[in-house]
Amino acid sequence: MNNTQVGGLRAHRANALALRLELGLPETSTGTSAITFGCVSAATLPVMEALACKAAEDRQDAVFAVYSSPSDTSPAWYFLVFRMLDGIGLVRVEPACVGAEKPLVLVTMDRSRQFDIDERGVLREVAVEKAATRRKARIRAESRIAAAVEAVGPLLESGAWEETTFAFHADGTAVPVDTAAA
Repeated sequence: MNNTQVGGLRAHRANALALRLELGLPETSTGTSAITFGCVSAATLPVMEALACKAAEDRQDAVFAVYSSPSDTSPAWYFLVFRMLDGIGLVRVEPACVGAEKPLVLVTMDRSRQFDIDERGVLREVAVEKAATRRKARIRAESRIAAAVEAVGPLLESGAWEETTFAFHADGTAVPVDTAAA
């Protein structure tokens, strides 16, 4: 099952779910436990280190949205935490649309790397598509995520999808989601 780890704000949960869906994953769980989604309000070094440790412990890659403040409804940026043979990588990414009917992909800020989610629900690095490097690809991705955020409201309210496990404070300490200050 893929977990989604987010704080208490509905807009942040909606964005995490919308990104998950637009990357091609189903609403709830998959047969693999390969990737998780979440958000932080402070991308401090202790938080990044804690997220890297959590990815290694859980054997899960992660996509995190970074919000400038807890009250923001749209993320300022995203980063990817991914497992490698000899450690954990952290890289800033942007969602990109490479085709109207295709799932979104994640592209590094320098446009040198591209990641997608395969049919097993596993993150993989793929060759960078020229379409993914264009500004229009990022604008279309933002529009798709925004539309999906609007559409996931009923799913969030139904209880079929909920945040789980933990939230991070700026010092890198993890706490259960229900005790985290929003």
